[in-house]
Amino acid sequence: MLIWLESLTALERVLLYVAVPATLILLIQTVLLLIGLGGGHDADGPDGAEGADLDGDGVPDDLSLDLDGDGVPDGLSLDLDGDGVPDHLELHADAPDGGEAHGPGLFSGLNVFTVRGFVTFFTLFGWSGLLFCTLGMHPLIALFLAVQIGVIGMVSVAVILREALRLQSDGTLDIRNALGRTGSVYLTVPAGRMGPGKVNVLVQEQLREFEAVTDEERPIPTGADVLVTGVTGGDTLVVESVAGEP
Repeated sequence: MLIWLESLTALERVLLYVAVPATLILLIQTVLLLIGLGGGHDADGPDGAEGADLDGDGVPDDLSLDLDGDGVPDGLSLDLDGDGVPDHLELHADAPDGGEAHGPGLFSGLNVFTVRGFVTFFTLFGWSGLLFCTLGMHPLIALFLAVQIGVIGMVSVAVILREALRLQSDGTLDIRNALGRTGSVYLTVPAGRMGPGKVNVLVQEQLREFEAVTDEERPIPTGADVLVTGVTGGDTLVVESVAGEP
């Protein structure tokens, strides 16, 4: 081992000194994540929910902030313009296909510059640079290729973590997920918000019953199709008749 170390050039030793500690940190992060200790839990979260810190930056990823001040955790349904419709549902409102919301692109919403991302970069950069140098590549070419591999690793980790966060679910119903969805009236919805009716809406893959009001001048009868346009009173939907309904 000592003979091999002595045979390394100054650049190769620097790359080795970068790769070894970065690899150890990455292994520790991975082990802690697998056993559930690397998640920076938030014991004070809503309903005791624990926020995982998959990006390793020490900040829980429970998305429980309420930036729009409506008393409902924003999650993926932030409504900064205060119109009652989550901003992500408005992104494609002018789309040619009639406003059908599409999923975000591959590189949208990435958190590349995180602790875990930098650790991944230095790990791949160090080992790949050392490998290229020992294979006899010119130092500048070796460093250039090592940087590319490190960046690719950072982006790959960011994509994987983003998709993992999307799969996180505590099973709690978020009524804001009903916004923009259609349903049917179970009990007549009185006109002008004179009182609540009831509607059935498919939310989070479950058919749920909600109280509902409408701003329309006519009541919406039982069996009519409606569109959810807002939330009021915390757990009451605001609906309107789907075009073509009486």
